[in-house]
Amino acid sequence: MWIVLAVVVTALVVVVLLNRESTRLRLSYGPGEVTVTRDLVYVEGSTNPKHRLDVYAPKDAHGAPVVHFVHGGYWFEGGKDYVALVTGLYGSIGMALAKRGVVTIVQSYRLTPEVKIDGIVDDVMAALRWTQAHAGEHGGDPHRVFMMGHSAGGHLVALVGADEALHRSRGMDPRAVSGYIPLSAVWDIAGMHAEHDAEWNAKVTIPVFGAGPEQWAVHSPIGRLHAGVQPFFIVIGARDFPYLIPQAQRARDRLTELGAKPRYLTVPDTDHRGMVLRFGTTDDPLTGAIVDIVSHTAAAAPP
Repeated sequence: MWIVLAVVVTALVVVVLLNRESTRLRLSYGPGEVTVTRDLVYVEGSTNPKHRLDVYAPKDAHGAPVVHFVHGGYWFEGGKDYVALVTGLYGSIGMALAKRGVVTIVQSYRLTPEVKIDGIVDDVMAALRWTQAHAGEHGGDPHRVFMMGHSAGGHLVALVGADEALHRSRGMDPRAVSGYIPLSAVWDIAGMHAEHDAEWNAKVTIPVFGAGPEQWAVHSPIGRLHAGVQPFFIVIGARDFPYLIPQAQRARDRLTELGAKPRYLTVPDTDHRGMVLRFGTTDDPLTGAIVDIVSHTAAAAPP
């Protein structure tokens, strides 16, 4: 029996590896066109394993566009290595973009209950500062840095894009990011709270954001949007969580009212998890759209 099981498992692994470009189950990637540098510390002197990021760089890259990716997990789970042995989840995003000429940085951050939302935002901003300072060492253009995130990571990316004070309070230039790409993002915390039951909110909303609507408003990107924001490319799945679809539409409409002319994409036949599980596969329309945008957007003005 054990021999049969071993044969079956081996056969499965071989099939997956041979078809990793067309399957959602990407266990490993061969060396060659991408250089991967893992577990770089983005908070100087920190021993916290969440203060780490990975860099996926095209081989011999020089002046390439840069995508800084923030993972999801409703602010209390996940990381850059989340289920890496099963799906290659976030590493596959780094590989997919790097193989198409984009330096990609994938960060972890501290989670609730270790920290609340302000601590999480601190980590995202610290990692962004690292990217702006060090992307050039990996072949990236430090003046062509984009932020992208999924789900809770999409919320964090949208918040960073909407609130210039997060940059200025840390001595950073809000114009130094060329654009923001929130995937399946939470734009309105109060709206998220209203769509879930008390048990879910006791697990997620309140531990992360507190119990008051005022606190929710402060950390809701939809309310922080303003005229003059850097470009947004809003992405939502056609079968995404039902409460997120109208939130994405509201964000698009608000940015349009502000004269920001956001790009907007509904990814067909894609649910919330499929947004990242499908990334980089042969039938994924999102990867190519992102590569096209970051490759053809002008560099941000140097400070």
